[in-house]
Amino acid sequence: MNRAEMIQENTEQRKIQVKNLLRVNGLEGIEPGDAVKMAFPKAFDTLSPSAKRGYLNTEQFFNAYNLETNGEFAYHPVAWRSLFVPTEIMYAMGLLPFTTEMVASQLAMTGAARERIETAEAHNFSGDLCSFMKTVAGGVIEDIFPTPDVLITSTHLCDPSAKYAELAAHKYKRPEFILDIPYGLYDLAASTDEKDIKRVEEGVDYVYEQLLEMVAFVTEHTGLTLEEDTLRQVIRWTNEARTWLNEGNDVVLQQRTSAKKGVRELDYAANLMQTWGTERIVDVYKSRCKEYKGSTAPGEDDSRPRIAWFHLRPYFKTPLMTYLDERIDISASQVNYAFWEPLDPADPIRSIARRTVLHPAFSSVTARTGIAIDEIPEDTEGIIAYYPKSCRHFHGGSIMENEMFKKAGIPILTIDGDCIDDRGEDFPIVKTRVDRFLKSIKKHPRSKR
Repeated sequence: MNRAEMIQENTEQRKIQVKNLLRVNGLEGIEPGDAVKMAFPKAFDTLSPSAKRGYLNTEQFFNAYNLETNGEFAYHPVAWRSLFVPTEIMYAMGLLPFTTEMVASQLAMTGAARERIETAEAHNFSGDLCSFMKTVAGGVIEDIFPTPDVLITSTHLCDPSAKYAELAAHKYKRPEFILDIPYGLYDLAASTDEKDIKRVEEGVDYVYEQLLEMVAFVTEHTGLTLEEDTLRQVIRWTNEARTWLNEGNDVVLQQRTSAKKGVRELDYAANLMQTWGTERIVDVYKSRCKEYKGSTAPGEDDSRPRIAWFHLRPYFKTPLMTYLDERIDISASQVNYAFWEPLDPADPIRSIARRTVLHPAFSSVTARTGIAIDEIPEDTEGIIAYYPKSCRHFHGGSIMENEMFKKAGIPILTIDGDCIDDRGEDFPIVKTRVDRFLKSIKKHPRSKR
C-alpha cells in the first residue's frame, strides 16, 4: 500500500472509529463535528491552568481522528505511542502522538473503561493484566481508536505496552517500531567507577542509534522528515516548560497555596504528559506556576498534614480523591518530578536518549526510593502510594519501599487499588485505612518537627 492509499484508508476508518467512540460514551447520533464543538466551549487562553492541560490533551485526542477544535476536517499523521516514548522527535517531524495509556484514563473518566476491559477479558486477556492495557485492547477489538500511520513503543517501565502494540499493528496492518531500553542505568549514573560510567554511556549510545533508526522508520512509512531547526525549537519549548514546572513544584514543596487541590495537582502528571515539545505545554506550566505563586498563604492556619503522593490516581468516579482533598495537603507528587537535566539543542537526539535511559523509575527499588527520601521536604509528614494491583513494576516493589521508608522515619500508606478498573473499588474500606493512617501520623515524630 502506498502513502496516498494509506491516508485514504485511514481517513475512512477514522470516520467510523470516531462514531464508535461517541457511541460507547453515550453520544450516539451526534455528529462528530458537533461533539468536538461541545468539548471546547471556551478558548484556550481564557482557561485555568488545569483546564488548559485538559484542553490540550482533548484537542490532540480529536486531532487523531482528523477533527479540529472547530469541528472541521484535517488529516493528521498519527503515531500510537506507549507512555515513555519521547515525543519531541515526533512533533519535530509533524507526527501526532496518540498515547494509549492516556486514552485509557480518559475512558475511565467518562465511565467507558469497564466495558472495554470486559471485552478484552472475553477475548482471553488475563484478568490480572494491567488495566490500562486491557482497556485499550478492548478498544482495539471494538474499533473505537483512530487507525495509526505507525506505532512506536518502548520496553521500559510499562512492559505490556510493546506486546499490546503487536496486537494493534496486526489488526490495522501498520508498521511498528520498538525502542529497547537498558534497565538500571540510573543506578550507575552517580558512580565514579570507570566501568559504570562506560556502561551508562554505552546505554546512551545504544538508544541514540535506535532513535536515529526511528527517524528513518517514520520517514520511510510516512514521508515525514526531521528538520534540525524545528527539533531545536521543540527542545527549547521542552526546556522552558521544564523550568516553569520546577518553579511551580518549588512553591508546592515549600508553601501552602489555596489554589492547589490534590486531584488537580496529580492531573498535571509531568512524567506522563504527551505534549512535551509543544508551545502550549509552556503555557500550561507557566500558568500553573503563576497561579500557585499568586495564591500562597504563608500565615494560613491549615492543620491538614502535608503528604507526598506516589504513582497515579484513580481516574474513574470515586469519592476517595474528594475525601482526601478535604484532609491532606499534597506537598509533592512522584509523577510531577522532573528527573532530567535540560536537553541540549546542539545535540538534541543524544540528550533525548540520555533522558530516556536515565529514567529513575526504571531502576532498582533502592535507587528510586532513595530519590524520594532525599527529595521529600522535612515538613512532609507521610506518603500515600496509590499502586494498581495489576502494575508489576510499582506494586511489586511496594513491600520493599515500605521497609525503606520506615527505616528513614517516613510513614507510608500503600493503597492497593486500580487507576482504571472500578470493579474492585471499596471506598469504605479504603476510607478506614486512610483515617487510621492520618490519625497515626499525628503522633509520629516527623509531624512534630
